[in-house]
Amino acid sequence: MERFFDVDPQLTKEHVIRLLQFPAIVVATLWSDDYLKRRAPRTPGGSAELKNDRRLLDLAKVVPVPAEFSGRELAEADRAAQTDSRIRLALEVEDAGLTQALAAGPELLHRWELAPNPYARAVISFAADARRLGVRSPIPDHAFESATAGYLTAPQRVNRPSRWLADALAFGMEEVYGAVAALSPADDDEAGSLAGYVVADYVAQHIRRTDCPPRSAWETLISITDDAEELRRLAAAANARMRYCHEEQALRRLSQLHGKGAAELAGVLFRSGRDREATALLRTHLEESPGDQSAGDRLRDIAELAQRIDELRAATAGGNVEAGQRLAELFADGGRADRLRAKADGGSLLFEEDLAALLADRGAVDELRTRADRGKRPAAEALAELLATHSRVDSLQQRANAGDPAASRQLAKLLASDTAVDSTAVQTQFIHLQRQIRSGDEVAARQLTTLLFDLRDETELRCQVDAGTFQAAERLVALLNADETVDRELVNRLRAHGLRADGVLYMPQEV
Repeated sequence: MERFFDVDPQLTKEHVIRLLQFPAIVVATLWSDDYLKRRAPRTPGGSAELKNDRRLLDLAKVVPVPAEFSGRELAEADRAAQTDSRIRLALEVEDAGLTQALAAGPELLHRWELAPNPYARAVISFAADARRLGVRSPIPDHAFESATAGYLTAPQRVNRPSRWLADALAFGMEEVYGAVAALSPADDDEAGSLAGYVVADYVAQHIRRTDCPPRSAWETLISITDDAEELRRLAAAANARMRYCHEEQALRRLSQLHGKGAAELAGVLFRSGRDREATALLRTHLEESPGDQSAGDRLRDIAELAQRIDELRAATAGGNVEAGQRLAELFADGGRADRLRAKADGGSLLFEEDLAALLADRGAVDELRTRADRGKRPAAEALAELLATHSRVDSLQQRANAGDPAASRQLAKLLASDTAVDSTAVQTQFIHLQRQIRSGDEVAARQLTTLLFDLRDETELRCQVDAGTFQAAERLVALLNADETVDRELVNRLRAHGLRADGVLYMPQEV
């Protein structure tokens, strides 16, 4: 209703009366403070400007709208949310009511997209990324100073105005529709004290979901976070995005501040081939905390693999390429495939089937082919299915010509089926799964990443890794593994060390 006040020409009581004669129903909304201001009787010497507004509002049958929905109304909203994604997303917002989120949410995103300068946009982006990475505590002023560097270009960093941060925070705290702002000040449970700023839930859910936060954001958040659970969430977020260097940083801080996370940190070290460092860390930790069962179990697991690691290291040093591959795999999966391989080679059909399924899941085309050529039927079946999934007609034809019955069956199915991809149907499925993923649905995440693996869509899989989608990292490695043109050393490095924040392969010597 406020849009019709203080305009020329004015909306008058007579205009509404004419509308009601059609007949018609006139419905409008107005904030309570605005209603009370415009309905207040004119006082002696007061302004006459509100007279028209008072006359207009005299016609209204006022229906107060409570700040919170009743239980019955929320139940109805839940039912509507099954088919209306806007209501579903608004219900997920914790720091504003349903109506405020529906009205103000899109406007908040528009303000971020159309921010008056890169500094305002960077401040909101960092706050949103902090929430997505698991930090829910208020972000202090000084954190914005260091963290936003990665959201700006070099000229923007050099030429920052003197009041850039104050102005950016002020822009973020401007309310839209009188109810919601992108950023809100928060205290530390003491009246009058400012602990920092928190981002609106709606903004956190929608901004930069498929971009990995820059290095400055990771390092700032890890350095300012003291809470043990937030540090664990930061580590988990880094792991899901294959930013293992930042996972290690978060776990080291967790260990230093709280004496926790030793087993997880040792796992990061072991994955990167630092088994001796992991062992030393765990032994030192167990001397101080002998009751830490997870750390004790991890130490025993590493000790059981020590002899096998030494054997593979020696063979690798002697130029055995396959041993190098096995060693890299052992560090990546803790010896799981190595144990299955030993039992399968011992003649167990059950373990042969388990190994074939594992190798297919990892896209290990080379080893599946080797085992299939040795007469291992489960490997031949798994290889043929994997090649068919990726429409590798030439490879299937070659194996079929060589007398592989599994390849012949899969080739026949592939040639008989309509192999054309319905792009519209795929896009519809992609959008549907993306919506489910936003609510934390791991089944939908598994379905989406499997779909992208089957479509060989490396670009979108990398986007899902950057977004931290469940199992996206595993599917990306499997896709690269299944591509025989990709350097296996690159795949091994990716599994061991992950990526830098900017998406480039991480190199340990950069530390």
